Amino acid sequence: MAVVNVRAGGRVIELVEPKRFATRPRPVPEPEPGEVVVVMRALGLCGTDLHMYSGRAARYPHIVGHDGAAEVAAVGDGVTRVSVGQRVTIDPVAHCGQCEHCVAGRTQLCPDGGYLGMLGPGLLAEYVCVPERLVVPLPDQVSDLAATVLEPVAVALHLLKRVLPVVPEPLPCAVVGGGPLGILLGLVLKHHGYAPHVFEPHAARRELAASVGLPAHAPEAVDVGPGSRLIVETSAAAAGVALADDLATPGSVVALVGRAPQLMEPASVLLKELTVVGVKGGPGQYPESVRLVAEGVLDPEAVITHRFGWAQAQEAFRVNTDRPENVIRAALHGPWS
Repeated sequence: MAVVNVRAGGRVIELVEPKRFATRPRPVPEPEPGEVVVVMRALGLCGTDLHMYSGRAARYPHIVGHDGAAEVAAVGDGVTRVSVGQRVTIDPVAHCGQCEHCVAGRTQLCPDGGYLGMLGPGLLAEYVCVPERLVVPLPDQVSDLAATVLEPVAVALHLLKRVLPVVPEPLPCAVVGGGPLGILLGLVLKHHGYAPHVFEPHAARRELAASVGLPAHAPEAVDVGPGSRLIVETSAAAAGVALADDLATPGSVVALVGRAPQLMEPASVLLKELTVVGVKGGPGQYPESVRLVAEGVLDPEAVITHRFGWAQAQEAFRVNTDRPENVIRAALHGPWS
C-alpha cells in the first residue's frame, strides 16, 4: 500500500507480536500538500483487527485499526474540505485515485490500495496523517463512538448498489451473522424496504438484533418468505456459508460479505441457479452513511457493548478474543492524557 503514505505519530500503539501491544513514541507527522493530520478521538475494534491481533498480521510491528473518529490537528497546502478543529471520520479504503478502478469509483479494487490497518499502517495511534480524500466530516449529530461503527453501514450501502441490477425490488431476506456488521447491515436493508431475518449462534447477539427490530434466529434453516431470496453472509465462518446455502432457494441472490474459509457449493450455485455477489468494503459510501446516522435512521453506537481508554488497548483486544459471546463491539475512546 505504498501508494498511500499513511504516517502515525505521538503515542503509537503497535502490535509487536501476536496478542501483544507496545506503546512507542514517534514524532508527530507534518502534513504534506493534500494531507491531513488528525488526533484520534475513538477507534472501533473490528473483526479484522482481532484477526491481526491473533496472528494474521503479515509483519511486525504493525499498527491496526480502521474504524475511527478524529479531530483535525493540521492540514497541508491545498486542503480545502476540512479545517483544524473539525471532527472527522476516515474512509479506510486507501487508494491511488488514478487507476481505471479509482476513476470509475471502484476504489476497493485499486491494485495499489488496501484497507488501513491491514496491508498498511492503521489508526491505533495518537496522531495519524492521511490523504485529504480519505477524510469525511462529521456533524454534531454523529457521536465519536457512532463514527467507529460506520463501516458496516457503508458496506450495506455498497451491497445494495451491487445487487440492485439483479434485485430491483426487495426480496425475502436473511442475514447470516449477528455481529455489528450483520445487525447494522440488516437495519440499512430494513430502511430500504427489506424485512431481514438475522441468524446468529450467540444468544446475546440475537437479543440485541431483536431489540433494534430485527427478527433473530439460531443458525438453522427458517422460512423467511416465499420465492427467491436475498441471502447476505457476514459471519466469515464455514458454518455461515453452509447456512447461507441452506437458506438460498432457487433463483436467490447470495451476497458474500464475510471472508469465509470456503465458498458456496458449485452444485448449489448451478442447480439452484444462484447469483453470487462479492461485496468488498463500502467504497465511496461514508458520506451517505454519515447522513443516515445524522438523520436518525439508525444508531451504530447501539452495537457497542464495551468501552475502554487508549491505555487499555491490550485488555480491550484480550476481552474481545477471549469472550466473543459477550462482546459484540468494543471501542477505545477518550483523551490520550
